Amino acid sequence: MTQHLALIALPFLLLAACGPVEKKADQAGTAPPPAEEGHSGSVAVAVTPYTEGPLTITAQSVGPITSGTAFDPPTLAALFPKAMVKSAFLHSGPGPAAPIITVEQNQIPLMEISKSEDGDLGSIRLEGGDVRGPKDETLLTKWSALGLDITNCRAGEGRDVNTLVCVRPEAPNVTYLIGVPGWTKGGLPSAEILNAKGQLNGFVWRPVEGAAVGSA
Repeated sequence: MTQHLALIALPFLLLAACGPVEKKADQAGTAPPPAEEGHSGSVAVAVTPYTEGPLTITAQSVGPITSGTAFDPPTLAALFPKAMVKSAFLHSGPGPAAPIITVEQNQIPLMEISKSEDGDLGSIRLEGGDVRGPKDETLLTKWSALGLDITNCRAGEGRDVNTLVCVRPEAPNVTYLIGVPGWTKGGLPSAEILNAKGQLNGFVWRPVEGAAVGSA
């Protein structure tokens, strides 16, 4: 009798032993597959910081700075790791001083960055160092070699008085500051004077209109 009961109980014991194994197998089968290496739910855009060499200006950017870069010293310090980045104020004309950020490298002022009315990145003024314009122009290039059209120029005002302010149609947000040594009459110098004395003294870059602005 005892042997008969043992034979009946044996299948139940075997089923009980197999149960947890099958459950574990089911759980393993329904687990989500591991994420592929290098893939995530967000997309990161790589930005190469500026360390040395020519600082290139295009309609879309000034080196690593774009319309989406925040007006923020730590952000700019990360983009220019070898430079000295400082907050400052610009006193120009009546009214309160305007906040700016200056970027200096190798004791040469590279940029003066202003703040927009909305608190975002405003214009960037470049008057020193190895900066290159949209057509690889360098500072102090003669007017005759720039290929600018005087019909795309106007007389400067304020801090740019007695300066010719010009643009190229293909990059209207990049301003060329043309100096004419000795010119103090205001208005536009003649072509003869420009060809004899005109030279590129700096650039002013502004974010592309309508671009998204946020942290870099």
